[in-house]
Amino acid sequence: MRSFSVLLICAAFVVLTSCATKPPSEDFFEEELVVEEETMEEEEFIEEEVIVEEPLEEPVIEPEVISPPPPEALETLGFRVQIYAFSSRVGANSAAESARLQFPERVYVDYVAPYYKVRVGDCVTRAEADMLKARARQFGYTDAFIVETMVTP
Repeated sequence: MRSFSVLLICAAFVVLTSCATKPPSEDFFEEELVVEEETMEEEEFIEEEVIVEEPLEEPVIEPEVISPPPPEALETLGFRVQIYAFSSRVGANSAAESARLQFPERVYVDYVAPYYKVRVGDCVTRAEADMLKARARQFGYTDAFIVETMVTP
């Protein structure tokens, strides 16, 4: 029993000494902060009289000009030149991208079941469509033909 009480006292001593705060080391010191106050000289403030001049004329308020919205593009019956027809959208989009590099006109991918059709231009007259078809054939689209459809001139 006596060894148990000695062991208990030793354990209590270890716990108490490990929880105690350590004294500050000699390397650690805190400088005292010294604040120097500057004496400020009082400045003289002179009150100035502010004169506000009112405008002689009232400002002219111009009415807001509301311009009409641009006219919506109306579709009309016209012609396009069909250069390809694909059963997959991926193939049609790829062909349309290469056609956009060659033609300054707009290139469309229209879905008319069961095919995706690549068409070029917005021709109002048949003569315009004939010239566009001839140019498409010069670019190597030998199967190009004219289709009648709604176009946006």
